[in-house]
Amino acid sequence: MHLRGVLFFILFLCFAPYCMTPVCSSEIYVIQPCLSNNISIMRYNNHASVEQPSVITSGYNTNLTQPSDERALLKFDLSALPKDKIVSYATLNLYCIGTYRWSGSEWIMLPSLSRIITVHRITADWLGWSFTYWDYATYPHNPWVKPGGDFMPATDAVNFEVPHQWNRWVVTKDVKRWYEEGEENYGWLLKDSNEGNTEGVKVEYMNWFYSFGVEDSPRLIIELLDSSSSLPSVLSFSLPVYAITIVTQTLFRISHPKR
Repeated sequence: MHLRGVLFFILFLCFAPYCMTPVCSSEIYVIQPCLSNNISIMRYNNHASVEQPSVITSGYNTNLTQPSDERALLKFDLSALPKDKIVSYATLNLYCIGTYRWSGSEWIMLPSLSRIITVHRITADWLGWSFTYWDYATYPHNPWVKPGGDFMPATDAVNFEVPHQWNRWVVTKDVKRWYEEGEENYGWLLKDSNEGNTEGVKVEYMNWFYSFGVEDSPRLIIELLDSSSSLPSVLSFSLPVYAITIVTQTLFRISHPKR
C-alpha cells in the first residue's frame, strides 16, 4: 500500500501543473450591422434596394415584377474589437420573421420553409442602401464584376427556416481573414442556392430598422482568445502520458501478483 501511495503521488506531480495552469481566457462579442449595410437587391432591378427586412427570394420573373430572385447583403464593423486576439469561433445569426410562397397574385405566409440559404464572403466594396443594386456595387460608377454581387463560394448554409426562430451560419474562417489576417471586410451575401423557382418562395429576416427593438436584429457573435495564452503542446504531454502508463502497469502488477 505504501508503494501504491508513492505511485499516485508521482502521478499527481506529473499532472498538477496542467490542472493548475489556466486555459486560454475567452471573451464573447456581439456586433450588429448599421442600416445602410443591411440591404437586399433584386435581379435586374437597378432602381431600388430594400433595407427592411432582409429578403432572400427565389423567383422566376426577370421583368422587375414579383417573384424575382433577391439576395441579402450585410456588413459588420469589426473596428471596435480589441487587437491581438485569436478568433476562436464566429457565427452569423439572423432571426426569421416570415416564410412565403407566391400564390400567383400575392405572397402567402407559410409555417415553415425548407430552402438552402447560403452565406458568401463578398470580395468587392459596396456602399449600401440607395447606391447598391443588382448590377452596381456603388451606383453609377462601380458595377459588380458579375451582376448580383462579387463573392466567394459558400462559407456555410442552412436548410430549414421557421418564423420566430434563429438561423445560424458558422463564419469563423471569414472573420479570421478580416480580423487576424487584415483582409478587407466587405461583409456577406446570402442567397437561395436554387434561384429561379417556378413558384416563387421567400424568406425574410429581421434587421434592426424593421422593429422598435433590437433584440431580434442580426448578430455577429465572435469568441476571441488571448493570443498570449496557449494550451500545452502535444509534446509537453509526453512525460505525463509516459508516467501514467508506467504507474498503471505497476498498480496492475501490485493488484494482480503472479501466483
